[in-house]
Amino acid sequence: MLRMIALLPLSAFALLAACSHSAPPASPAADAATQPAATSENTQLRDTIQKPINKAKGVEGTVEKSFENQNAQLNAAEGAGSGASSASSPP
Repeated sequence: MLRMIALLPLSAFALLAACSHSAPPASPAADAATQPAATSENTQLRDTIQKPINKAKGVEGTVEKSFENQNAQLNAAEGAGSGASSASSPP
């Protein structure tokens, strides 16, 4: 009986060790078969993400030019307004 109790932890350890082995790695042929599909999905996802970014980059120059024109108009208006307002401002 004592011998059976002593072997119980050892047999439990052996069972756990046997169950912990991972499955054998997949063959390279199986990996190669799934690779093109994954690449196609990745390309489609990348293109979907890049589309709005590229669109924003395309209009970036237009937005900057519009901003510069608006600033120039405001500066011109301030210049014209500041000359008239400085004459009417108290000393």
